[in-house]
Amino acid sequence: MLNLSTAGLTLLFIASLVILLIVLDLSVEAILTLRVSGLVLLSALLVAAALLPAQVVAELGTGHMHVATYFLSMPLFGFIAYLLLLLLLEGALARKLSKLKKEQLGVNSVKESVDNLPDGICFSKLDGTPLLVNRQMQEISYQVFGKKLVNDLLCARDIEANRIMPRTKILQREPLIVESNSKVWQIKIIHHGLVKETLAYDITLEWALYEEIEKMTRANQRMNAELKAYREKIGEYTRQKETLQAKIKIHDRLGQALIYFRRYLEKAKKTPEDRRRLETLWGECLLLFDEEEEPVKVASAWDKFITTAGAIGVDVMVEGEIPESKEDQALLVELVHEALNNAIRHGHAKKIWITLKDQGPTFTCCIKNDGDLPTGPVEEKGGLKNMRQRLAYYDGSLAVRRESLFELDLSWTKGGFRDV
Repeated sequence: MLNLSTAGLTLLFIASLVILLIVLDLSVEAILTLRVSGLVLLSALLVAAALLPAQVVAELGTGHMHVATYFLSMPLFGFIAYLLLLLLLEGALARKLSKLKKEQLGVNSVKESVDNLPDGICFSKLDGTPLLVNRQMQEISYQVFGKKLVNDLLCARDIEANRIMPRTKILQREPLIVESNSKVWQIKIIHHGLVKETLAYDITLEWALYEEIEKMTRANQRMNAELKAYREKIGEYTRQKETLQAKIKIHDRLGQALIYFRRYLEKAKKTPEDRRRLETLWGECLLLFDEEEEPVKVASAWDKFITTAGAIGVDVMVEGEIPESKEDQALLVELVHEALNNAIRHGHAKKIWITLKDQGPTFTCCIKNDGDLPTGPVEEKGGLKNMRQRLAYYDGSLAVRRESLFELDLSWTKGGFRDV
């Protein structure tokens, strides 16, 4: 090696330095990654081994022989082979360190992981000094405040004072929700003793759904106000309808009294009993004008109908039970009153047969009388028309049959008034 030219020694020195720098870098990486390990010791030995050829070539170039004295007889080929062996060992060490880095958490692994999260994260001291801030939180800080996050307490004061960028909007303060760059973020703070964690969640989709629900709620409130006004109108309509029903009741009772009075006048032989019945009927008609508004006892109304029919000379035969519902009972009394008036007025009937059936969701009533059958088509006007209209409010129906007897088949859905 003493016969090498200056250029040859320079090349060997550069090669030795490169090998030394490589192994120094690998050794530092091993120490940072593994702290204490067999690979750390191996890298230290490689550093010593790489330092030796660099020292030998440096002494040969300067002429100050110390360590180089022991390598003067070494052939150049052996020296180059030693350098190549060092390169191979360094390559093996680099591959091993790369594999271990993938399997273990390094110093920057946590930072790299939180930087890849879609939400913003900031860990800080209680005085606001950041300890760890991920990339997304810094981007939010730039969008909202126009600057890097250096103290989260300052950011909170800027939010309170509305010192934010023009394109940023504070949608809600409790919890804090801000909109920036077409995204909506919910800010949440969690305390861990002396460390404070600030999170920024992306709730863009959830906020859009919330605004849609709010819009529907406002529409429902307007609709409810309209329905309230409509109910008030319905209440007024119901009061007017009740007044009309009272008038109809008075009209029907007076009609019955007039019919019986006409029969009384047509009788050739009038008895004291006939006169007593007539006076009783007229007395009941006069009492109608003095009735105060109080709950109607429907069961007694049905009994009174049977009594009134007998008082005017009409026998009523009933088969079945009256409905349980008060509304259905009131409707039944109203319908059979109308049927009785028609049977007497138009057919001069003396007997009426009523068949009642409860068929689950519906109630049926069949009314027959022994009066004169109509000679022509039955025109639905007056009583029949009123009965059909009344049944329509209860999803009901009316059918007219005339075979051996005049028959009305009535049916309606149980449960009360449905006129809305």
